[in-house]
Amino acid sequence: MSEQEPAANAAFTSEVVYQLPYNGEIREGIAFGDDSQILDIYYPETQTGPYGAVVFVMGFSDQAFGAIAGKHLKNLPSYKSWARLVAARGLVGVLYTTVEPVSDSLCCIEYLQAHASELNIEGNSIGLWACSGNVPNAIHLLNSKQGIDSAVLCYGFMLDLNGSTGVRDAAAQFPVVNPNNGAESFPEGNALMVVRAGKDEFAGITEGIEAFVAEGRARNSDLEFIDYSDGVHSFDVLDSSPQSIEIVKRMLQFLESKLKV
Repeated sequence: MSEQEPAANAAFTSEVVYQLPYNGEIREGIAFGDDSQILDIYYPETQTGPYGAVVFVMGFSDQAFGAIAGKHLKNLPSYKSWARLVAARGLVGVLYTTVEPVSDSLCCIEYLQAHASELNIEGNSIGLWACSGNVPNAIHLLNSKQGIDSAVLCYGFMLDLNGSTGVRDAAAQFPVVNPNNGAESFPEGNALMVVRAGKDEFAGITEGIEAFVAEGRARNSDLEFIDYSDGVHSFDVLDSSPQSIEIVKRMLQFLESKLKV
C-alpha cells in the first residue's frame, strides 16, 4: 500500500528518547521469503563481524498498521531509531515488512539464518525486541525457531494465563496476531527481559505481564523483570525522564550481554 501521512500520535512520530551517534551501513530493501517482502539491516560502524542480530518483531500486517498510523511499522521513527541504537552498540538491527505477520516473521528469521555468512550475521545469535501488540508474535517465534537466543518483551500483551482472555480480547479489538495457546505457549529455554509500564492505558497489559512473570518464576525461567511503575505505554519514545532512559539502556545492555559474539 502507499503510505499516508502519519496519524497525530506522538508514539508514531517520535524517536527513542535515548540515542547514540551512528554512521553505520544500512542495507535496505533485501528481499526475503517469496521475494515479496523486504528487510532492512542496520550494521555497526567499526567492527568486522559476524554480528549478533536483533530482530524487531512485527505483529501487525503492514496494511493493518498503515491504516492506524499512516506508516508501516518498520518505517516508524521509533523503530528506525531503535535499529540505529542497537547498531551503535555493536549489534545488527533488523526491520522487515509483513503481509502475514506470523509466516513472514518466521521467513525473516529463516532468511537471516540461511544467509548468515553473506549478511555477516551470526545465525545462532539472534535476539528479539517486541512491544505492545507485537509481543504475542515474538513469543510464537521463541517457540518456533532454534537459534533465537533471547528477547526483550516490552509493555506487551503476553499470554492468556489462569483463565484470562486479555490477549484474545485485544486481538478482537486490534488487528494483531495471537498465534499462542495460553500456558502451553510459554517460551522455555530463552533468556527474557520483560518490561512493564505501570501506568499503561491498555486494558489487560499490566495484569497479563504480572501473570507471565509469575509463570516464568514458577518455571525457574531465565527472566529479568523491570517494573517501571510510572511508565506509560510507549514510554521509550514518549517519556524522556532519567528513569525511562535508564530502562532503555538496560534493554540494550541485556541484548548485548546475550548476543555479542
